[in-house]
Amino acid sequence: MKKLIGVVMVVLVLAAGYVGAAYWSGLQAERWYKDALVEASKHPNIKITALRYERGLLVSKATTHYQLLVGEAGDATTMPDLSFSTREEIYHGPIPLAGWGVPGVPMTLAGAVIRQTLDPESSNWTRELKTLYGDQEPMVGIAQVGFDGASNAHVTMPPLTLNNVQDLQTFKFSGLQGQFQTAPRGTAVQGKMVVASLEAIGKPATHEATQPATAGSQIHLRDLAVTANQRKGVFDLMLGESNLKIAELRVQDPSSSTPMVFTDLGMDAIAALSPQNPQQINVEALFKAGKFTVEPWNGTGSMKLAFHNLDGATIGQLQQWQEKIAAQPNDPQALDQLLKLVKALLHGKPEFALDTQAKLAQGDWLGQLTLNFQDYGTIDPMQNPTSLLNALKKGLAEMTVSKNLAETVLVSIANVSGEISQDTAQQQVTQQLQGAVSAGFIRLEGDQYKSTVRFEGGKLFVNDKAIPLGPMADTENSGVENGMPPAPDSAGEHGKPQN
Repeated sequence: MKKLIGVVMVVLVLAAGYVGAAYWSGLQAERWYKDALVEASKHPNIKITALRYERGLLVSKATTHYQLLVGEAGDATTMPDLSFSTREEIYHGPIPLAGWGVPGVPMTLAGAVIRQTLDPESSNWTRELKTLYGDQEPMVGIAQVGFDGASNAHVTMPPLTLNNVQDLQTFKFSGLQGQFQTAPRGTAVQGKMVVASLEAIGKPATHEATQPATAGSQIHLRDLAVTANQRKGVFDLMLGESNLKIAELRVQDPSSSTPMVFTDLGMDAIAALSPQNPQQINVEALFKAGKFTVEPWNGTGSMKLAFHNLDGATIGQLQQWQEKIAAQPNDPQALDQLLKLVKALLHGKPEFALDTQAKLAQGDWLGQLTLNFQDYGTIDPMQNPTSLLNALKKGLAEMTVSKNLAETVLVSIANVSGEISQDTAQQQVTQQLQGAVSAGFIRLEGDQYKSTVRFEGGKLFVNDKAIPLGPMADTENSGVENGMPPAPDSAGEHGKPQN
């Protein structure tokens, strides 16, 4: 009897300990939930609201509303309503026993396990999505939250196949898988989302009985992957890498006999501290296509955007400005505040660079642009908007294009309406290019057209030939030495006559 009483006492003590731990876990889970809302609400285009939070002993329940502010200045009324709500079931640790038997909820040691699903009644599109999926949940997220607040989340959307639904003849979706790890207080995020395939074929357009039906639009996507690896750095900015890859994208428009095909599409972006100045941020993004076919063009190409020497403190303030505008889109002081931030950003002498290249069946293209900026001085741009031109310290643009490619592009533009013959368009383009060469705007070197445009010291040069500038802004007290006077037509780089 004494042994039985002892066992019962031990069980009661363990049960009391578990209940106490679950109660503490519930308190912590609520704090983690509120902290996550605060962190996520910093995004200027998302408004997140906790509609309810019911804390229980072993499990808590919440409803969270998401409003996407995609209109002008965060005005959601200018776009279709994309808002929705999610339901959260928060199973308290140290072991989420209340989630026993719930799909996706693991019996593991954790501060809490959160199961998140779409609220099907929260918007028109969520109701429609629920109808399409039937008995299946359209989206399920399972997040294991550690005792320190770090989380490991898995998001899934099940496969979906539809036939003859609304304007779609066929719709095939392979499903979505996402895995994300978040450090405590959102100081770091790492994750990946993949979609194996997506196919959408529209219904053929019907015409009169004497005419055949026109095929519907088609979209085919294969192997989409989005990855991110970011960590919060100085000035509360998220720094790191993000990537997007698509193995193949095929788009067929009913008006075209051949589809547009893109293979090995990619986007690689990185934000990092400047190696020269740890108070500044460098941002770069590379867009590339391993191969594309857009009749009559086919080949490969890439484009790289870069912003260097961005003042980190000012970038952080710009993010805060965006958050404020999202909440108060009609703030009368918003423009003045923005101009002050732009001026502070220019004070750090930022640089913008654009590099483009393409190798096509019709020829090659290479283009480079670099712009260096500076503080535009004490002139009030509200009174004299053209004074902002003084922010450009110097610029350089270089272009190299194959002769055949340039002529092919210009002929297609000249004959876009189809009102003139191909021969006439070709003749016009030849005359235009010869005129541009004679005027010195472009150079013909072998089978390539080249041009160099340079802006420096308030003067513009095209292939080292000075181009007079029209009347510019009043540069008094602008901080730009000697203002921006027009250059003499015959002056070279150093003001000397050209031979």
